[in-house]
Amino acid sequence: MRTLFIITCLANIVFAFGMLPWMPEKVAIHFGANGMPNGWASPIPNAILLSITTAIMGAGILGCSFLTALCAEHMPEHFNIPNRDYWLNEENRPKTIRRICSFTEFIGIGIMLFFLFVQWEIFWANQKVPVIVSDNVWVAVVVLFVSLGIETVRLFLAFRLPKEKDKS
Repeated sequence: MRTLFIITCLANIVFAFGMLPWMPEKVAIHFGANGMPNGWASPIPNAILLSITTAIMGAGILGCSFLTALCAEHMPEHFNIPNRDYWLNEENRPKTIRRICSFTEFIGIGIMLFFLFVQWEIFWANQKVPVIVSDNVWVAVVVLFVSLGIETVRLFLAFRLPKEKDKS
């Protein structure tokens, strides 16, 4: 999961710089709810800002994943999850740490894919006259939040106590 997350971060950076030859001298970078641009920038500073933002968010998400693992491993008494006595015992703790880190990285992948899609939509919006961004961005927002909600529910369900096997 971590490798896929890093790939999505790098894809955002590559895309930001890869599209520079096709961008106009003045790039629409911010849009109102109606899809019309209300913020502009030069292409190179925009690509640099997008890349820095991606790098900072990527480092932050990886840092959260690392700190979560560290806290769960070394300070389980301060780590609050459902059925924690079971899931943080010595036998189950490695699986628990992997699951929580995967959740964090899944969120990161979702955010980076969303950013990549938004960059794609902004690129295509800047190819049109007049410049206008597609309503697909709103669909992407809904997809992002629904997928994050589903994954959050899955995380909580993952920490249910397993059913005991019949001892007959």
